[in-house]
Amino acid sequence: MLSEKYRPKSIFYMIGNEEGRKRIILWLKNWKKGSKPLLIVGPPGTGKTTSIKALGNDFNLFVLELNASDIRTKEKLDATLKNVEPVNLFGQRVIVFLDEIDGMYSKGDAGGINFLQEWIPNANVPVIMAANEMKDFMKDLAKMSEIIEWKKVPSREVFLWLKNIAEKENLKVNDEQIKNIIYESSGDIRYAVNQLQVAQESIVFKDVKYSAEDAIKNAMYAKNFLDAYHYISNWQDDPDTKLTAVAATIFYNQPLDLDVRARWISEADLLLGRIKKFQEWRLLRYFNVFLTIAVYNARGNYSQYLIPFPVIQENYKRPIYNELLEALKKGLHFNIGFIASDIVPLYEFLVKMKKIKDENIEKVLAGKGS
Repeated sequence: MLSEKYRPKSIFYMIGNEEGRKRIILWLKNWKKGSKPLLIVGPPGTGKTTSIKALGNDFNLFVLELNASDIRTKEKLDATLKNVEPVNLFGQRVIVFLDEIDGMYSKGDAGGINFLQEWIPNANVPVIMAANEMKDFMKDLAKMSEIIEWKKVPSREVFLWLKNIAEKENLKVNDEQIKNIIYESSGDIRYAVNQLQVAQESIVFKDVKYSAEDAIKNAMYAKNFLDAYHYISNWQDDPDTKLTAVAATIFYNQPLDLDVRARWISEADLLLGRIKKFQEWRLLRYFNVFLTIAVYNARGNYSQYLIPFPVIQENYKRPIYNELLEALKKGLHFNIGFIASDIVPLYEFLVKMKKIKDENIEKVLAGKGS
């Protein structure tokens, strides 16, 4: 993706947040054991993570990057951070970067926050944290930190940046298209840069909507990934419907790389749960990316979907799933894709709702005797 190709390698060559970048460098220069950690707070896609990676390049640092929303319990943090040394085996100074700290908290994870509040004051390495927004559970952590407010990059600077990339890549996009991209991106530079490729493919991505069938079929046979993404992102249904439709189609067609595609569907499901929990609706664009990866180049038929994705997913994970499919195929004489996407989930649903009773199938669906 262009966003990775043109991710700044030096903090001095980034755009926007000049004052914030100066403060990061000054903080690092003056850091000593016992110094306050740095907490960078600002919208996604505006360069928080890039600034720290670029800082590592500029000063030959080893950046130990952790996504705090994934590694958020006391046990995981302790196992990862307790043996961190100031210098690694290659002689590089080590800094710890905890990204997405605002995604860290849930009912069972308060211990993770408490661990950080105890560990950071005694840390023998510099600690930098980043968050998309300040949450209530972060108040005590914020009090002990030096806070840098990260802002959206001004549109004029983004315009010049995108225009420069377009010229280097010989992309045939005009100024009006670039302005539309900036408007659509709402300050997310990463998204804006990637949208340049979409514009290059001459797809009119504004005010175009697709049905589930059109979006999936077109994405499955799209000539490239960006075209496929266009169809999925402009699909008019709600996210839950999209997730279920993609899952039903993939399980119906049973592609050779089903495990890989199923994993991306699961990633989309996890991301959607986070979006709903934290109301981070801007992340829906990445949800669409995951669905696109799952369906692109699958080469198959669209499947009508009636069963919610969690039920489909639950079946797929069972160790005796394939054995069940083969047994039903022999008895019902349907193709295995249709059985996987419709028959098994429906039968399980009816068993669970006690509409039908079959002790043998109940045992199979419960994973017993496997």
